[in-house]
Amino acid sequence: MKHLSSYLKREGWIIAAIIFCAALCLILGSSEVSSSEESHVSSVLSAIAGAGTVEVAVHYEDTVPCGAVVVADGAGDVAVQLRLLSAVTRLLGIDQSRVAIYEREGP
Repeated sequence: MKHLSSYLKREGWIIAAIIFCAALCLILGSSEVSSSEESHVSSVLSAIAGAGTVEVAVHYEDTVPCGAVVVADGAGDVAVQLRLLSAVTRLLGIDQSRVAIYEREGP
């Protein structure tokens, strides 16, 4: 046990560096996934009639989507808003109260 304790005191910085690198990889990896998912959701929502160009930002907690903001050209139309809301809640598996939809500002 003394040998392990002295080893950890001597080489503790290496272990800390490995843990830090592993945590960093997890964080960076999850942001790539979220970016990819946001792009996918944006492209699906853009195909909805009347939506026009769409951008989506998704909020994650522990890599699980828990909220979204949608900005779309056609969001000024209530029917388009409802279609976007329905699609984004189904795609992300989140409650409607966790989604905000806004019309894109003019050119």
